[in-house]
Amino acid sequence: MSIEDFDLNISRFGELLQRITASMASGVILERVPPSDLWNMFEADLTVLRDLAGHLKETMLFLNPEKVPTIEKCFRALTQPINAFKDILFQKSEEPLANSRLALEQLRKALVEGSDFLDFTKEMRKNPSVGISEILRLREIYKAKEYVSSVSIPETVYARFAGLRRNLESLKLRVSDLEQAIGELGKSIENVQEEIARFRPVAVEPSAEKEGSEPSLVVKDRKETSPPS
Repeated sequence: MSIEDFDLNISRFGELLQRITASMASGVILERVPPSDLWNMFEADLTVLRDLAGHLKETMLFLNPEKVPTIEKCFRALTQPINAFKDILFQKSEEPLANSRLALEQLRKALVEGSDFLDFTKEMRKNPSVGISEILRLREIYKAKEYVSSVSIPETVYARFAGLRRNLESLKLRVSDLEQAIGELGKSIENVQEEIARFRPVAVEPSAEKEGSEPSLVVKDRKETSPPS
């Protein structure tokens, strides 16, 4: 049983328990109802209640395997008075209404135990064992991934995504080309700077300087020669 089914059955069990309790307090003097009629009044609801309890027990055994004795004890405490209710009503007696009174005592006990059983199932739901909690968590993650992978999108939306992907790939290539061009430009600038660093200005006599003239440059590693005599 899935956790969703478990939650649904808890809710159904609680609603059914309330309905039976309301029938008990409806104002009808049930002690005066013959056993066969009394069984007909509650048979359907009690049968479903017992079946739901069985399903809930199986799920609790899965959620909390270390609490098997407690779960079984709680389940028996509910089902035993339900079974006794039926058995007493079907017993042959010279005073049938006495059987009805005895059976109703068992039914009231079953309702009390049913309320405790409902609280117990809610507690087990909130506090599963550590190992089972991890399994449930991984299961939810898997289901979420499975759902996302199976979701279909309109063709127009898919076409837009495909176009966007192509544009991104094109932009990625252009950025790569631009990075390569910038790298080559940087190397060229370094080469120019190295060439400029090889030159130095030539000293000029003051009398030879012309207004507005720029100093001459010579290569640093060039050897100076003395003038001929």
